[in-house]
Amino acid sequence: MVASLRDQLSSLKSLQTDEGLWRTILDDEESYGEVSATAGLGAAMFSNGNPLHTNHVQKAFDGVLKNITEDGRVLNVSGGTAVMKDRESYRKIPKEWVQGWGQGLALAFMSIALEASR
Repeated sequence: MVASLRDQLSSLKSLQTDEGLWRTILDDEESYGEVSATAGLGAAMFSNGNPLHTNHVQKAFDGVLKNITEDGRVLNVSGGTAVMKDRESYRKIPKEWVQGWGQGLALAFMSIALEASR
């Protein structure tokens, strides 16, 4: 399991956007950057401790921070997602409402980073 996680995290590095986010459909440039997935992946990379992931973790951290409002709302978190029939359906998943899982994943990612900085 550890090797599988390491391999998956390494594969994800090349799919991170310039804004530091990962897309709803990872390899689809028309898909939007999704903040809860980015927070989860960033936390996983950080926890994995691979020094080759450091720049990607920092980009993810910066990307997530840019999507947190002054009052603490985490933006650009997709609504609940079922298995879809095609790419267009995934691209249309709404991201306008605050979603609890996005708040939680962002908090987990930020907490890991804060704890490590002590």
